[in-house]
Amino acid sequence: MNKTFAKVIICLWVLLVILNVVLPKTDFSESENRYLATFPTFSQKSLVNGTFMQKVDEYINDHFIGRDTWITAKSKMEYLLGKRENNGVFICHDQLIEDLAEPTEKIVTANIAGLKHYADLFGKPTYILVAPSAASIQADRLPSFATGWDQKQFLTDLSEELKGSVTAVNVYDTLCAHKDEYIYYRTDHHWTTDGAFLAYQQLCAAMGITPSAYADFQVETISTDFNGTLYSKSGVRNVTPDTIKSYKIGGVNRYTITSGSEVTEYDTIYFPEFLEKKDKYPYFLNGNQPIVTIDTQSTSGKKLLMFKDSYAHCLTPMLLQAYSEITLVDLRYVNTNIQNLINIQEYDETLFLYSMDVFTHQSNTSKLSRMQ
Repeated sequence: MNKTFAKVIICLWVLLVILNVVLPKTDFSESENRYLATFPTFSQKSLVNGTFMQKVDEYINDHFIGRDTWITAKSKMEYLLGKRENNGVFICHDQLIEDLAEPTEKIVTANIAGLKHYADLFGKPTYILVAPSAASIQADRLPSFATGWDQKQFLTDLSEELKGSVTAVNVYDTLCAHKDEYIYYRTDHHWTTDGAFLAYQQLCAAMGITPSAYADFQVETISTDFNGTLYSKSGVRNVTPDTIKSYKIGGVNRYTITSGSEVTEYDTIYFPEFLEKKDKYPYFLNGNQPIVTIDTQSTSGKKLLMFKDSYAHCLTPMLLQAYSEITLVDLRYVNTNIQNLINIQEYDETLFLYSMDVFTHQSNTSKLSRMQ
């Protein structure tokens, strides 16, 4: 009996090895949202120092037959055993929430210096909105062992630090008042379009814009099967997929994307082809781009310059009626002096819109300190 069982196991193992070799391989994992390991190039040096076999192991792990099924089974078993955190993601009741690290003080200081320097040179109304994360707004949903840092106090301190230079729009209390609503995705690190709409209303009030009412927008559910970045990062698969909405108002004459020397023009800011992919969020604005300019159908005559990360993507369409032109700059993808690309004096106002994670951990606005 034991010999028969051993033979079955060996046969199954051999079959798995053969299938792993002969079945077609993919370069990209949609569920994990990452490129998979490629088979390493052999060299005597890599064999001797062990890196060749290490990369072979990575290749086998990435391409093991039924990988997604095994990942799902593993996450379910760990959840049953009481595990509530994986790879920096808290596993809550039907929601994944990113464990946001405390601010990197050196980076924050440099970013604030860049903001102040820019506002000085610009000499016109300048605003900043830093969006708090779900880990703070929806802290009551976190596992009991989870500890966070005081994002509300951070935003209060930021506002005080920028006083007289940049107007800080603090949406913390507004989002907190709606924390039981669907304002952050279950499987992704972004706020939902509903959450962005709450911020939009407060932003308009701060910028002296009359906000459009909810009824003025064409609100449409564009997807009900979105699995975002936290789904990919955590390996957890038993969370209800997200719903994505679009809030449409106003029109667009031209949408221009500038990436290096390449300039591409469209007649829309929405890209429905992404709704057929795993990463659906680039439906808004065609995802992360260095510089984009929206020529709107508004007759306001006003021009807005926005420095941003992807938190701005679902909110920007709400501003189409307020500005005749909106230029968005993602400093993560711009490595030259912004003055080489844009004349900031052509704009009437500047808005900085960042997630808490990007503003406190990435040196983006610090790049503006090099402006003269």
